Amino acid sequence: MKGFWHIPAMAFVLGGVAAIQTGWSFYVLLMMVLLWISLYRKRLALFMVILLFFVFGWHYLPSPSETKPSSSFSGATISSAIEETSHTIQMILKHESGEKFQLVYYKNEDQDQNVPPDWHHGAVCNGFGDAEPFARASNPGQFDYRAYMLNKGVNSQIILNDIEDLHCEGRSYLSYMNVWRDQVMRKVKANVYPGSYGWIKALIFGKTDELNEDTIEWFREFNLSHILAISGLHVGLTIGSLYFVIYRMGVGTRRQAQFFVLLLLPVYGFLAGAAPSVIRASLMALILLLLTLINRKIPLTDILAVVAFLLLLLNPFYFHQIGFQFSFLVTFSLILSLSILKQYESTWMQSVVISLVSQFSILALQIHYFYEIQPFSLFVNLILVPYFSFIVIPVVLILFISCLVLPVFSYSLSFVLVEGHEKLLSMIQMGTRFLDFQWVIGEVTPIYIFFYTLIFIFKMKWWGERKHGLAFFAGVAAVSVLILYSAFPYLSHKGTITMLDVGQGDAFVIELPYRRGVIMVDAAGPPVFNENQKKTADQVILPFLKSKGIDHMNAMFISHQDSDHSGSAPFILNEIDVEQIIVSQYYVSQWSGEDTLRVEAGDRISVAGHVFHVLHPGDDQGEPNDNSLVLDSMIGGKRWLFTGDISTKVEDIILKKHSSLWVDVLKVGHHGSRTSTSRAWVDRLNPEIALISAGVDNRYGHPHAEVTERLEKRGVLLLETNRHGAVQFIFSGQSGTFSPYFPYNASRE
Repeated sequence: MKGFWHIPAMAFVLGGVAAIQTGWSFYVLLMMVLLWISLYRKRLALFMVILLFFVFGWHYLPSPSETKPSSSFSGATISSAIEETSHTIQMILKHESGEKFQLVYYKNEDQDQNVPPDWHHGAVCNGFGDAEPFARASNPGQFDYRAYMLNKGVNSQIILNDIEDLHCEGRSYLSYMNVWRDQVMRKVKANVYPGSYGWIKALIFGKTDELNEDTIEWFREFNLSHILAISGLHVGLTIGSLYFVIYRMGVGTRRQAQFFVLLLLPVYGFLAGAAPSVIRASLMALILLLLTLINRKIPLTDILAVVAFLLLLLNPFYFHQIGFQFSFLVTFSLILSLSILKQYESTWMQSVVISLVSQFSILALQIHYFYEIQPFSLFVNLILVPYFSFIVIPVVLILFISCLVLPVFSYSLSFVLVEGHEKLLSMIQMGTRFLDFQWVIGEVTPIYIFFYTLIFIFKMKWWGERKHGLAFFAGVAAVSVLILYSAFPYLSHKGTITMLDVGQGDAFVIELPYRRGVIMVDAAGPPVFNENQKKTADQVILPFLKSKGIDHMNAMFISHQDSDHSGSAPFILNEIDVEQIIVSQYYVSQWSGEDTLRVEAGDRISVAGHVFHVLHPGDDQGEPNDNSLVLDSMIGGKRWLFTGDISTKVEDIILKKHSSLWVDVLKVGHHGSRTSTSRAWVDRLNPEIALISAGVDNRYGHPHAEVTERLEKRGVLLLETNRHGAVQFIFSGQSGTFSPYFPYNASRE
């Protein structure tokens, strides 16, 4: 079985993948896996091992379900590091039963509160608080915090109301290590030039929170995040540097160097944050060093398979973590590509091959999670990876050691590092502006990931066998799978209107059939007092657009300038190409020029061949809400009315001007406020469906009970974002169906 243990490990993982599939994806994957297993039927022992590992993975790896905890608990052990921010203190506790829950304390802004001295890893605690569900995604494409926590094995959440409501005793040996790590970080920070600490913290301790947000975003856009996240690259460079210093420079013998590295690896892994990629690389290095010491050789694929299986056996929740998936996929692909690397003598060509294999191996998963790729990232990687590998990371390692051993030199050295490094990085960033093109594909479904991976395997096989023509063809076929997926909206006869759940605000996205046009009506932002004005755009609107493969909009209507209708527009315009912004003649615009169209009552606006009628405003009403654009349009066989935040006064004006006005779908004005949606308005329009966009437990009490009761008494179907999440109308021709993101009878109260 030597050299074959990666096959049972793959079967184990595929069992977990199959267990979470539904529909056609499940049947296609199951059929292909069974076909693959049947290839080994003549080798009965291996056949049985593969089958057993597949069944074991099926039962062992699926996600847990959320549980509702009691508001009080006792005998629960703190099982994580205690994370402190300026606003919260968070940690994970583990019951004796094995179930984990997250404990969160929101700091009192009026008091200077730090972590109590009896809160440590391993402490046994008693306490009580409010049991609250995890926040879950309420829009397509939105990050699902609930699923994220469940996939980490954390089943529930308790909010601590007072810091005195938790009493803990004892601590673990690991808690002393955590204290030591924090002390090391503080010492390093105190001895270096302030601008350099962010890079040291990222490349040594695995935390990027002190780096500039624009820099982090640039690394993300060009698929360079692996450089900032501690990975096998950093572990390998650290081991290589230590080995070089000890053995090659004559400080010690080869065996002494190996023993020193062997002892230091666990400490380094802990300092680096013990992320899955760090654990994987450290364990592989430990095993290789031990095998070297006893003069044994085992194939790298077997070592990787054993490490993967052991980690999943000890913590099955790694299976769902992106870092674990990416780390093992890239490492496995690079190990299999060793025969390919031998085909090229040039170091530069080998770097190209490594970058190509690394990016192709995770491409489908990357698109599945992030919806887009940067086609030119390969070229930027070819510059940045060697630069960080041979200059930045070694210098940072020297600087880190200097802070601990010779702190007198560390400040000057760190000043030189940050000045030279950041100037060079700034030049590289400026040089890549013309390459800044994001290919937005959308949320690739599992079946496409599977077919892409299958073709990629054949590509690697043929490339290793020097069948370059077939390998090139397979590469084209793999990319074609993604092109085909991204082309589907342009071939579909279905259109969609989505009322996004943006909290207390409005945002509608209209997708016409065959992707003839994409139109947005309002672009809500968070409340003006919120510190992060990009929050709604970054967490809701842009993820939704990108998950649908949308990187271009034909028009964006902004009803009026209030933040809950326009606040995300500037951030959307930075990411998405918008042909035209359409506002009323009374809009106090932050945009100007030929791309902004001002309209008034009576105008007929055609966007991508689709017509909108402007019913309001005509005369200036003297107030932004009452100067909201009111739009009337036939979509999917139904007449829609978008009303902004108009009041009953404006409703009366519209009814007088349009005596025969009626609608099928009414966007209820002002989020269901009693200042809108009068009885006369409802009686005249006689809608079938009423859509209300309002925040959960918002401070205004929207929608007001008298409005919802008025609509319900007329038999109007009410769909509300605060109860149902995003609401979609999927239509074809003159008919369509409404579909809430949450089940219709669900409530988030």
